[in-house]
Amino acid sequence: MKVAIYTEDTYGPDFLRRLINKMRKERYISKDLKVVKIALIKKCHNVRKVLAVIREVDRVLILIDKENEYEYDEREHIWRHLKGLKGRDRSKVVVVATEPCIEEWICKSLGLNFDRTGLNVSQKPDRVLRRRFGYEKCELPDYVDKLDIDGLLRNSKSFKEFCAALR
Repeated sequence: MKVAIYTEDTYGPDFLRRLINKMRKERYISKDLKVVKIALIKKCHNVRKVLAVIREVDRVLILIDKENEYEYDEREHIWRHLKGLKGRDRSKVVVVATEPCIEEWICKSLGLNFDRTGLNVSQKPDRVLRRRFGYEKCELPDYVDKLDIDGLLRNSKSFKEFCAALR
């Protein structure tokens, strides 16, 4: 299977490359999975990027941070910008939203409590990691080694969706 992955996180592409390598090595995903592209995308400027690759791949995975904006459905928000896609192409797109951000996966792997709703800003995953480990966003890719994939598959809806999209 050929996959293109888009993320809105500046350090996300390197993080995802390392994560996919780890998942291949540990046999959570097939070694035959071909990731043809991992790139940045904005929630509202994705049509051209998706159109540029949709015919070359079997799946386009868009990984976004929910950012605790519960006033709207993030998947609906993304799909509003992809409304020009037709049937077969539409069915290739999978949108996965981490709650509230990608650091959710790190905190869950390390057993750290955080505020999933984001109402308590000081308890957002990145802030919890900063207080505990001096985490800076640019270090995101370095935390792949700390991820507990079995634990995430049991305890993180967004990680389960991410893995399912790669299988």
